[in-house]
Amino acid sequence: MATNVTDAASQSLLITGITGYIGFKTLTVALERGHRVRGVVRSESQASELRSKNQFIAHCHGQVEFVVIPDFLKEGAIRDALDGITAIIHIAAALAIEAEDYEADLVEPAISMVTTLLEAAAQAKTVRRVVLTSSCVTLIPFEWYFDPDSERLYTASDLNATPTRPAKNAMEAYWASKALTRIATRNFVHESKPQFDFVTLLPSVVIGADERIPADGPVSALLQSTRAAAMAPALDGSLNPGFPYFGVPVHVADVARAHVDAVDSSRIPGNSEYILSSDTPEGVVWDRDVHAAARKFFPKEVENGLLPLQGSLANIKWRLDASATESAFGWTFTSFEETMKGLLGQYLQLKQSETHPA
Repeated sequence: MATNVTDAASQSLLITGITGYIGFKTLTVALERGHRVRGVVRSESQASELRSKNQFIAHCHGQVEFVVIPDFLKEGAIRDALDGITAIIHIAAALAIEAEDYEADLVEPAISMVTTLLEAAAQAKTVRRVVLTSSCVTLIPFEWYFDPDSERLYTASDLNATPTRPAKNAMEAYWASKALTRIATRNFVHESKPQFDFVTLLPSVVIGADERIPADGPVSALLQSTRAAAMAPALDGSLNPGFPYFGVPVHVADVARAHVDAVDSSRIPGNSEYILSSDTPEGVVWDRDVHAAARKFFPKEVENGLLPLQGSLANIKWRLDASATESAFGWTFTSFEETMKGLLGQYLQLKQSETHPA
């Protein structure tokens, strides 16, 4: 059983994936709360870029340090970075990208990354908790996407225990990698009985403003991945995805907050898993609800065509139960309406800066 470590000043966190969308926000939340942080980067240039993107990070002398690990799977690389670390927040993960061999290039590296981390943590006797980013897609098989059960209520106890292998495309490989790493975590702790426990977090579709983008940054930096899809209904149709999205959003700030909260073993029990998703259990309807948020918060921009509301994002209803998460963590998820207010607001600010540079 892991011992309770509750005082932020007494904790030293190792966080992976800090250059990414979720990881960057998690890093800033951890620092704002007073945690000492060791952030994993692949190069010195990434560390320099992080300092330049956020003045708070730049001035956290003695509170944050960066460790360069070009190859996470290199023997001893992560183990050597764990000296004095009390908790790990593991966010870094493989993306759903095209590859010649999905198993070798996506699925196996994802599993190896997690098992390497857990093995290293077991050798570092100071580590008491490991928090891992998984995904809600682990609740269901990949085939569910094409024939969804939109009436059943899914909870964190659901798990796709037998993902189809070998994966035939990048998205199927991503789903498999998430399910298999979730299983690998459970099995490692059950079989090895290390001195630490784990908390696995299962975010849904992560959206919201991106704090990595400066006020005078390009709009194109915001319109990436799920953010672009969520913005599509508000724009001109050029960003319409070629496939439907689950109607289960979650604010990136809530995802980051949950990761840092999960470090506290006096609040969040160990060897547990939690869904991160707002507006549950019914979710949202992208076109309808994006249009409603735009009209409510930015009526002038809708009227003058800055938000033309001509795009579309097809919707799959997926009923998720996040009540156990809100009960354990003690807060409620940011509504989709407020999340879109921030995302649309950042888009308009960047658009204005691009049109009328200072």
